[in-house]
Amino acid sequence: MSESRSISDAVGAHLARVFPKREVARAALPAGGLVVNLPELAIFEIAPPVAEPHGAWLYVTAGASRDAMDDGYGLEFLLCAPGREPDAAKLVAMVANLHADPRYPMSLGQVLEIGHPWLPGSRADHLLVVLPAPFDPELEWLSDRARTARFIWLLPITRAEAEFARERGFEPLQSKLGAAQVDVADPARPSVC
Repeated sequence: MSESRSISDAVGAHLARVFPKREVARAALPAGGLVVNLPELAIFEIAPPVAEPHGAWLYVTAGASRDAMDDGYGLEFLLCAPGREPDAAKLVAMVANLHADPRYPMSLGQVLEIGHPWLPGSRADHLLVVLPAPFDPELEWLSDRARTARFIWLLPITRAEAEFARERGFEPLQSKLGAAQVDVADPARPSVC
């Protein structure tokens, strides 16, 4: 069994533990060089609970944590989507691939410009890298004998929100989003800035 495969297995088991009432399955990724820095990367697609059929879908990387950062742990990435969205799986894979390039490591509070709407028709064309605070606290860390991985959330934001976060910091933006009670998985949501 390769190391990347064991990372994938560990992440899959972690997600199944954290989300016991949700179906956790591998998402298909398009072929063709999307993830050149992490050829063994897998993406897990987590359906909403049966009791909440219109809840958010989650897309989570498995394998981005292959190489530990200076802090001794690697990162895995999480993105919420309003439904089963192949574009969401592709987006988390692209961020993981970017992070695997030593020139572009991800960090908390970082704002990433995507270059296009995160989902078709959305005003949000940036991502904010934040802690997965709205989720079960057990999600954030996976630690076993072989590795320690930290799961961080990619939050779709608009250009105006990105500018606000760059000027004032990501925590004030998170506060504005929380105060407005926006559904951050809704591609049609209005900007809070």
